[in-house]
Formats: sequence, C-alpha cells, structure tokens
Amino acid sequence: MLKLVDIRRHAADRPAHTAVVDGPTRLTWRQFEDQVSRVTAGLHALLPPGRPARAAFAAGNSWQLVVVMAACSTLGIPCVGLDFTATPEAAARALEQLRPTVLFSTAPHRPLLAAATAAVPGGDALAVHLDGPAANARSYAALAAAEPRDVDPVEQPYAMYCFTSGTSGTPRMVIRHASFEARRLALLVERFAFGRDDVHLLTVPLHHSSGPGWARVFLAVGGRIVLCPPGDPGEMARLIRTEGVTTTLVVPPDLASLVSHPASADLAAGSRLRFVLSGGRHLNRWLIDTAWKRLGPVLHLYYGTTETGLNTLITPDDLHTAPSRAGRAMEGSTVAVVDARGHLAAPGVRGRVAVASFQLMDDYATGVPVFLDLDTGDGEGTRRFLLTGDSGVLDEEGRLELTGRTDGVSKVDGTAPLDVNVFGLEYDLMDLDCVRDTAVLRVDLPGIGDALIVPFVPVSPERGAEGESAVRDACASRVPCLPAHVVRVASIPYSPTGKARAGELLARVLPRVLAREPVA
Repeated sequence: MLKLVDIRRHAADRPAHTAVVDGPTRLTWRQFEDQVSRVTAGLHALLPPGRPARAAFAAGNSWQLVVVMAACSTLGIPCVGLDFTATPEAAARALEQLRPTVLFSTAPHRPLLAAATAAVPGGDALAVHLDGPAANARSYAALAAAEPRDVDPVEQPYAMYCFTSGTSGTPRMVIRHASFEARRLALLVERFAFGRDDVHLLTVPLHHSSGPGWARVFLAVGGRIVLCPPGDPGEMARLIRTEGVTTTLVVPPDLASLVSHPASADLAAGSRLRFVLSGGRHLNRWLIDTAWKRLGPVLHLYYGTTETGLNTLITPDDLHTAPSRAGRAMEGSTVAVVDARGHLAAPGVRGRVAVASFQLMDDYATGVPVFLDLDTGDGEGTRRFLLTGDSGVLDEEGRLELTGRTDGVSKVDGTAPLDVNVFGLEYDLMDLDCVRDTAVLRVDLPGIGDALIVPFVPVSPERGAEGESAVRDACASRVPCLPAHVVRVASIPYSPTGKARAGELLARVLPRVLAREPVA
C-alpha cells in the first residue's frame, strides 16, 4: 500500500479530491493523510519490541483497513492478509509461517483467528480490533486518536510476504527481499496511461495479493479507489456508473455475475469503463462476448501467480481471435515451456510453464522453489526462471495457452483440499456452448472410488439434457481413464477470490451421485 510520504504529496496537490470511497465514507486526500499519519504514530507506540515486526489481518475490505495497510507500509512493516474463508488449520499454518507481531481483525473473523492462534505455540501477537470501541487502547479508533507526528520506520531488512491460495495444499508464504512495485507501476502507466483521473473499483479482498497491488497502482498516480461490497453485482454496476469507475480487477465468477445482471445492460454506453482485468481461470466464449456487449471492448485477461507476479496479458481484440490463450509476456517477463528434463520445449509442445521476471519470488517460508537457468535465445542470455505448477503450450507467436496443473489430472489426497481442479478438462467444458459454468473434482471415496465428479450449470434449463450429454462426452474424450459423474446444478459456489468452494459443492452433489451408484 502507499506510504505516507506519497500520500502527503497527493494531499498537497489535490487536498479536496476523493482518494478512498467505502459506502457513505469518502476520504479526501487530506483526510486520508490525516488518518494514516495518526494511525502510523499510534501503531508505532504500541509495537512490541523484540522479533521482526510483521502484521497480519483477518478482515473484510474497509477504509480503515486501507489506512492500516498504508501505516504499516510507512513503518516498513510487512502486512499480510489471511484468507478468512480458510479453515482454522490453514489459518494456523499461515500464522506459523509468518509469526506476526500485530494482528488486525474485525468481529466476523475473530473466531477464525482465535482458533488458529490457539494452535500456534508462542502466538503472542498484539491484537488490534478495527471495529473496536475508542475506549479500547488496541482499537482502530484509539490508533486514529493519536497525535500526528513523524516517526522513524522500524529498523529491519526489507521483506514482502504474501500467501498462495492453498488450492493444492496448505497456503505457502512467498518471500521477496526487494520491491518490484516502482518498476511495475512505470510499465503499467506507460502501457495503459493510468493517471490521476482514473477511478479503480476494488472488488477482490485485500487479503488476496492482487487486491492491494492494483489499489496501490491507482493511489500511486493520485487516482481514486472505490471499495465494492462482495457478492452484489447490482451494486457493482451501480458503483461503476455513479462513481465514474474507469478500471477494475474482477475474478471470472464475479465478472459473469455482473454481465448477467440487468443493471449492467447499459454500462458500455453509460459508464467511463476503459480497462477491466480478469484472471485465474479460462474465460469461455459466452463470457467474452457478453462482456463485450455489456461493458464494451475493455476486457483484458492475465496470467499470473503469487510467486511470479503479473506475467502475460491478452487484450480485448485478441480475446476474440484467440480466446483460449493467456496472452504474450508482459515487458520485464519471459515465459518459457520446458520438458520433463528442464529443457526448452518447441512451440506447440506441451510442458511445464517457467517464468523469468523482475517480480519473481526469492523463497518460500516452507518448501523449496525450483529455479532453472535457461537461455531462450532472445538475446538476453541465461536467466533464472521459476518452474511453476502449471502446464501449457507456447504458439509460434509467443502466446501462452494454459493446459493444466502440472500433469493435467491432480490427485486429491489427505493433505490437499478438494478444490484441486482438472484444468484441461475444465477448459474444454467451459467452451461448450451449452455450459454456463462448471468445476471438475477428482475424488477417491467409498462407493465412488477413483473418479471425477463434474457439477455443471447449463446455459439454460431447456439445454440441461444436452449439456449432460456433451459434458459426459468431453470427460470421456479428455480423461478416459476415470469414470465421470456428471451432475446438473443451479450454481457453483465461489470464494471471494474466485476459487470454487469444492467442499461445499461436493457436499451438495455427493448424495445425488451416491444415489445413482451401487455402494461397494
């Protein structure tokens, strides 16, 4: 998030212009400066001595959280969000890796923190309630009551932390020892001309690394960020229209909800939208076409990971001609595909995706990343690439097509959650014109055995039977070695970061699957 020195610069230049909007709260740059200055001083006075200062939060998006994150940035304290939809066990593993000295929270998420901290020995972090009363010395209100004063940052080496989503196991903490924000900001401003007149709609949770990253871009150029309540496409459309939103990052399920809602019908002509970014999943033809009709030619798709940052991007025009691609590498990044021996694969040959970039991670808190030294023949010489868990193909023009997670079919076992998807099959299914949405789960359960469970949402009730037949055929073609149990559902449940809630989904459809199959 933005530091106080930068906030002061914008406050001096545009004191009465709005910087942050959160429902009825509208902070001008001057008010934003005042709040960050006070909270920085108040937090500095409360910081416990001893081990390196690190902060974590379990809280939904709010203007108070934006201020707290800016105060932590000013003090040189890494501030990391915890996924408040995770299990207590996953949250405990995250806290075990981070070992925070300060924990910010709001009431709905404190039970998760209480359960998680109880499982972590030595969990003695200072608890600060963002929604606590002013009388509480460890509340946001108490921090904001401090007198503004200049304080020195904490003396400790620079570090940036964030967590992987944990879809293939326990969330892992990603560590960087140098900031890439200034270089990435310069590249984005040069390419997309982002500036002080832009209004960014923040739809993803701030605990997701992309949320604060993109919010910081628009605050850094003196623009405005607008916080959007989760799960309300009608309100999202209203904010786009009434707040003059020009840019947003929205996960594919929320994008689908937005363009399906009647309130989005006139946004192409009745809004200032010029840049919509989505990622994390293949977009089917229906979604691409509907977004163009409802929002205009503004949709961009990116491929990035927590470990590698923003790697590729495909523009609206290219999405129509090559909808299965994730785009070409962004400036400052190189994407390669390697075979099982770590050698470069030829164009059109499937392999593991590897990324070289100024945004690369340095290490994990637990586990060891795999780096490769490769010369791709582009004149840059030998560079360090991170081997990702994704598989894909590069075409002759350097465009990446993601084809799966490692070897396509990922086995769910006792250490991994049930939302490890069969990416390649999902891509096939999402491109069927009779399928609106789907999630593919591989399970090994009594009465089912080793199999795929494939819930899908038909594009309309009338095409449900057609959809079942088409989905079965696609499963048999793509993964013939496993039986597929295809189930029609009304919707796929998602987390705020766009990940399918596989446990909830499985609980919903498993009784129907078992009712069809003889129990062993």
